[in-house]
Amino acid sequence: MVARKLIFFLLLFIAIKASSQTNFTFSPEKPKPGDVITITYEPAGDIANTMKPIEGAVYLYGSKTYKVQDLILTRVGKKYTTTVQTDTSINFLHLGFSADNKYDNNYNAGYWIQFYVGGKEKKGSFSSLSNFYEYRGRMVGVERNNEKALEAMEKEIALYPENKKPNLDGYYSLVNQVKKDQAPALIQKEIESLLKAGLKEESDYSNIENLYAIAKLPEQGKIIAAIRKEKFPDGKWVIDETFQKFSTEKDIAKKEEILAFILKKIETDKNWEHLKPFIGFYKSQIASAYASKKQWDAFKKTAAEISNKSDLASLYNNFAWEMQKTSDNLPLAEEFSRYATEYTRSEWLKPTEKKPHNITGKQWDKRREQLYAMYADTYAMVMYRMGQYKKGLPYSKEAAITIMKGKDADQNNTYALLAEKVLPAKQYKKEIEQFVKDGKGTSDMREILKAVYIKEKKSEAGFDDYIAALQKENIQRMLAELKKSMLSETAPVFALNDIDGKKIDITDLKGKVVIIDFWATWCGPCKASFPGMQKMVNKYKDDPNVKFVFIDTWERGEDKKKDAGDFIKTNKYSFHVLMDNDNKVVEQFKVEGIPTKFVLDKNGIIRFKAVGFDGSDEKLVNELTAMIDMASTAVGTEGKKAF
Repeated sequence: MVARKLIFFLLLFIAIKASSQTNFTFSPEKPKPGDVITITYEPAGDIANTMKPIEGAVYLYGSKTYKVQDLILTRVGKKYTTTVQTDTSINFLHLGFSADNKYDNNYNAGYWIQFYVGGKEKKGSFSSLSNFYEYRGRMVGVERNNEKALEAMEKEIALYPENKKPNLDGYYSLVNQVKKDQAPALIQKEIESLLKAGLKEESDYSNIENLYAIAKLPEQGKIIAAIRKEKFPDGKWVIDETFQKFSTEKDIAKKEEILAFILKKIETDKNWEHLKPFIGFYKSQIASAYASKKQWDAFKKTAAEISNKSDLASLYNNFAWEMQKTSDNLPLAEEFSRYATEYTRSEWLKPTEKKPHNITGKQWDKRREQLYAMYADTYAMVMYRMGQYKKGLPYSKEAAITIMKGKDADQNNTYALLAEKVLPAKQYKKEIEQFVKDGKGTSDMREILKAVYIKEKKSEAGFDDYIAALQKENIQRMLAELKKSMLSETAPVFALNDIDGKKIDITDLKGKVVIIDFWATWCGPCKASFPGMQKMVNKYKDDPNVKFVFIDTWERGEDKKKDAGDFIKTNKYSFHVLMDNDNKVVEQFKVEGIPTKFVLDKNGIIRFKAVGFDGSDEKLVNELTAMIDMASTAVGTEGKKAF
């Protein structure tokens, strides 16, 4: 009976594996590392029957290697063929097939191949598959699937028990997420097993410390950490603590002392030498500290010590952008921005840096092009602040229109501001109208169009209808997409203190549509979205049936509540901020990046999830308003109620 069950499950696994990749075949059937693999693929999913060109990429994994290559696809009828040359280090690969920036994710199963040695999956193969489902699948449109990731890791450990220890943290993190009820006992059992085996290496102590962290038992973890430090006074833990002190130290002199210690260690201690490529980044932190105090001479002196031109360009661009916001020292902002723009343009057209191993050649070309566009946009905005509109416009046009094709709202906004000052109204009106039609407009663009409208019509009457007509097609498309993406998931129940110390329980908001916005003070896109979110808060401030809560999470400072409160107060936002100091709620909602917004209906059912911010406050307002309207009238909760 047991044998029959085993055969059944093996056949089931084979059937599932085969059915998940029916439009995708490869040979040899069980490839060995070093083989040339022939692949046949027929577009499916979001790119089935597309008329757009199909692009392919292969991602190759080894025990110590990871690299990405473009695929040369040959079309034969409806199918495409390609070959992949592998080497002896490879244990797994996955592929990405896309058209017009849309991926065929094989119904979220992905396209992947495991490698075999001696008739069974190579050591590390299932571990790589687990990594694919947990993290790297997102690069090719596959959503995170912790269940599949855990299943693959369990297969790895079953085949190669010695591979459990190197994957201990990842394995039990997955266990903790997938098998919540069983996880505490399983983790405790593992800890006892490790203690029984004896703690010899520093890694043995860190493994137990990490397991206690996963199990949410910090006090036990502290005890192990203390013993680890005592037994290994020069251990790897020193590196972690040193960089923690370096990143949080606010006194510049002390920060420089720590950096001097780090630099000496990198040169003299083999445990530190792997950090050498990051020296430019560390020095940029010192330069940033000077810039925050507007000590520009010290900033420039420190920046001059950064040998990596890419790091320096990034540093200069970041501060030029911040300086133009307040028109602070614009000549210096122009100097910084000009350097960054000229350098990235040169690298875009004729790169001197080597292609990173973890992206394809096409992705690298696109990255360099878009980086130049971003820096050119900064330079254009500096020119706008300085009143040099004609000088700034060509940079802005190249960035927003030539490179980004009008798809970046922030860069469109810069172009609109400059175009209004330089071009005839007839020309820039048409271009800005197209931005609005495409859902890539901003409030600044609305004001520019309003000025033109009033000049033409001699009145403001009818302007809102004019804007609504421009947005109509995009809004209809947006509504159709929102209906397709509507969720019906029970929201986690939680209670947090707000920045005034008052405890807020989500169950007290029963009967209201609740918008939850996860953010942090260090998160650029979060902060960029806040003017639009303030418009939403203002719009619904008198509606008792709608409630906004802004959950500060993943915060990095020592005084998280003060940092969040100061930021909100300085920027005069009327947000109700809750503090997720232990990052528990963000984990409950399975958030993978911020900003992330959830819209809950009156029964506590998650109806929408929105990740990121594309720079268009107009789009944010329209989209979130539609989500709230749909959530207000949502039906079909299938009997589920969170509150």
